[in-house]
Amino acid sequence: VGSTMAAPDVDATIKCVCGVVRAHILQSEMDRETSEDFALFNDQESRQRRGSSRSLKREKTPSLDDITTFYRDVFGRAQMESDCVIMSLIYVERLIKNTRGNLRPRATNWRSVLFSCMVLASKVWDDLSMWNGDFSQTCPAGVTFTLQRINELELAVLDALEYIVKVPASEYAKYYFLLRSMLIKSGLGGEDLNEMNPLDVDGARRLQAVSTKYQRAASLRQVGNRTGPRSKSLTIELEGLDHRKIGLEHIVDM
Repeated sequence: VGSTMAAPDVDATIKCVCGVVRAHILQSEMDRETSEDFALFNDQESRQRRGSSRSLKREKTPSLDDITTFYRDVFGRAQMESDCVIMSLIYVERLIKNTRGNLRPRATNWRSVLFSCMVLASKVWDDLSMWNGDFSQTCPAGVTFTLQRINELELAVLDALEYIVKVPASEYAKYYFLLRSMLIKSGLGGEDLNEMNPLDVDGARRLQAVSTKYQRAASLRQVGNRTGPRSKSLTIELEGLDHRKIGLEHIVDM
């Protein structure tokens, strides 16, 4: 099966996504300052009781294999769809942007950040996504995410994203083609990448529809009212397109 925007080469794409996450971790090591506002995401938090003193030891920078193995284990056990791989990276980078770098993958929190973004991507995209109680059973060996912790992480992520989880087709396409370029340069994608089909109209419509639907549902769960302006997602007008296939130039405003 060829690698397309609707069905990317999962294994190779996971490795590229994990490579981007590791690059963020390495970048964060240059900044020794950490924000206590997002201490919830510390990977050791799940092993400590609330109110107890924190003595977080310095974590070793994970290797690409460490991150990839973790991602593949969760992805496989949760039976996620291939589209969730790219969407999880989109949410990771949105967290970095929305929090002005205060919440980003670090050696001390990368599992919690990545896991929570994978859960969100699955809930937004998968037709039959698991419940949080089920996700707690998908943790790799040596890693524990209780139901309570998953609930807390989910709310913290939604709050940091201002409950904006919609993924426009243009944004997905941009990430897809950037990762595609990484796959080609790394040689991980194989020969199929030379004959990749672009995103079809139905796929673009569904991408926006499901993420918009989840965003509305998540907003209903939001506690309190926000007074500040909320950022808007780009809406792609697909109705006027006569083509069965949409290329990057049709849906991404460069």
